[in-house]
Amino acid sequence: MMDIRFRKKTLLIVFAVLFCMVTVLLFSGCTKDTGSPACRDILYACKNIAPDGSFDTMVSYGEELYEESFDNLYGIQYGDISDGAILYTEEGGLADEISIVRMNDNNDISIARQKMTDRIESRRKTFAGYKPEEVQKLDEASVIVQGNYVVLIISNSNDDFEAEIRRVISENN
Repeated sequence: MMDIRFRKKTLLIVFAVLFCMVTVLLFSGCTKDTGSPACRDILYACKNIAPDGSFDTMVSYGEELYEESFDNLYGIQYGDISDGAILYTEEGGLADEISIVRMNDNNDISIARQKMTDRIESRRKTFAGYKPEEVQKLDEASVIVQGNYVVLIISNSNDDFEAEIRRVISENN
């Protein structure tokens, strides 16, 4: 009788330990560690360049707002990216926007680049009738590609932002 209780207790302990081990293994595999910098971190480095009053809001991959609006804003399928972030001014009225995505497949980079270029044109049309003084930023906007990152930059400081983005990506790859 004692032997049966001992076996049950031992078996219960073994199952509890196995359950804990499996749980730890499952949760430690939840994030993709690509060795590449997170898009959120890249844009966070850019916040120091932004003039006061602009670029005060960031949404990124995995957040509900990002997931809900990403396809509509950019026309890139959410499932085609492994990471992304958008830096913008929450109050509105400014065309300023920096959006970065890390594509899953290098074959989709040219599509993403075109979609980001289309976003510039869409914003240009919106601001032409709404706030024409912002159109110059859109005329000078750029889309850059580095590795599997595609970046849209709409700002008065495009060159500064581009240099910082390229620096962060290069240093962390």
